[in-house]
Amino acid sequence: MSVVGVPADLPDYKRVRRAQIVRAAMDALKGGEYEQIQMRDVAEAADVALGTLYRYFSSKEHVYAAVLMEWAQPVFVAGQADSPLDESGLRDKVRGIIVSFERRPAFFKVCMMLQNTTDPNAAQIMKQFADTAQQTLAGDFAALGIPAAEDAAVMLWGIINTMLSGAVLHGRPMADAYRIVDAFIDLVANSVGRRG
Repeated sequence: MSVVGVPADLPDYKRVRRAQIVRAAMDALKGGEYEQIQMRDVAEAADVALGTLYRYFSSKEHVYAAVLMEWAQPVFVAGQADSPLDESGLRDKVRGIIVSFERRPAFFKVCMMLQNTTDPNAAQIMKQFADTAQQTLAGDFAALGIPAAEDAAVMLWGIINTMLSGAVLHGRPMADAYRIVDAFIDLVANSVGRRG
């Protein structure tokens, strides 16, 4: 998958430098809250000048949109299998998404904050982030047919976001997120069973 904002013809040494910056920013978020992270500290950890960091990224939001895409790659790559997941596999995948954010609530907070970014570069990556997540889930609902699979994916992505918002941002039980997504998957599985 090509990442938005990374020119296909970017020389290898620049790709390496960009990746260093993304890794340093990711490590900073793993260790603290977004609001407390200073770009000069990220540049120092990446062993680049602050001006160099800003040659690759237009803003802190742009850096962290790239961090979210990088962090989510294992889920997106797993979702590009040749055939849709069965019900158990889909349930495991969705639980994996929730567990990832449960373990790293700072990443979910950044994801929510970046949904309203005014930086066009960050907004473009966040659009790709949401589109890729929904396309990945739609592929898993393929048995429903194209329009219904896409609708189910949008609904499930909305449920995941809503339930995680309640848990991470408002202190509601994380168990509710698992329960509601399982109930949604049960509804879809029952629908597929009645069609077959």
